[in-house]
Amino acid sequence: MTDSVPASATHRSSLWERLTIRLSHTEQLLLTKYLSVLLRSGLPIDDALDLLMQQAKGSLKKVLTNLKIIVTSGKTLADGLELYPQIFSSVYVNLIRAGEASGQLQQNFEQLSVQMQKEHELRQKIQGAMMYPAIVLISALGVSVGIIVFVLPNITKLFASLNVELPVTTKALLWISVVVNEHGILIALGGVCLVIGWLFARTLAPVKPITHWITLHFPVIGTIARNTNLARISRLLGTLLITGMPITAALPVTISVLNNVYYRKLFTRVQDVLAKGGTIAMALQPSPRLVPPLAVRLIRVGEETGTLGDMLLYLASFYEQEVDESTKNAATLLEPLMIVMIGIMVGTLAFSIITPIYKVIGSI
Repeated sequence: MTDSVPASATHRSSLWERLTIRLSHTEQLLLTKYLSVLLRSGLPIDDALDLLMQQAKGSLKKVLTNLKIIVTSGKTLADGLELYPQIFSSVYVNLIRAGEASGQLQQNFEQLSVQMQKEHELRQKIQGAMMYPAIVLISALGVSVGIIVFVLPNITKLFASLNVELPVTTKALLWISVVVNEHGILIALGGVCLVIGWLFARTLAPVKPITHWITLHFPVIGTIARNTNLARISRLLGTLLITGMPITAALPVTISVLNNVYYRKLFTRVQDVLAKGGTIAMALQPSPRLVPPLAVRLIRVGEETGTLGDMLLYLASFYEQEVDESTKNAATLLEPLMIVMIGIMVGTLAFSIITPIYKVIGSI
């Protein structure tokens, strides 16, 4: 009777928590690292959860509390993690379940922390490299909008009183200024609706193949996207294999977390080829644009020597380094392009405003 009450309470609360509780990637990473360290020190899982629960706050404390109830009621930790699919991915849950079944829970937590740390670093590198160009672009757009909204309306009357033929660029700027000042609210609402509509449309199944194809084939961005996908897939699959999960079980788990539809289709085909007695390299070879020949060759070597997990982790490190270098190069190339664009923008504004005034002065 005592066990049934907390179990049912946990079930009821989890239905609500699935909609409300969220943990940041940093919180998930720290939780995984702390559990790995505590289990390595010899603490049983329920004591480790209890110790972390005493120090945790907010959403993390609620998650740890429910996990402690589930573990002490006789269920596994993986059973508790499954109640939070919005927090713990299928890769996470399956690795913990495999660790509990094989007695290697601490090692699997350690592998998970390494994988999550690498994913976090990869995401941070991409965001950091794109931060400066994004700030410059937003600043340039903000200055342009400020000039159009606040400066040009005050000059419009002056230009109207001048008895000179205005340049085409000046006429265009004045027209833009009039439209923005008369319909600014509608334009802003339209822009917001377009952004929201795009964010929603790109999640629809019919739209994903188009956006993912453009992403993979766009100059520079396509290379970064391909290498990012390869790094993530290699690390996920390699981590699962290193922890002792068979390839037939590791592939479906890896496929379940793939976002790009083309890589999902490719590795679904890999699964079918393996079921028919083929190899991973054999299935990947016809798609050199998604998986380069170098990666296919290393995977073939890993399959032949029985070191596929280690080879995939090596590939993951290689492609993570490639992403790092590609994002740095892209940021380096974008900086002068942004400066040129801003120069053209400022020059056009200056030319459009100053030229009519010079014409009047020249005619006096």
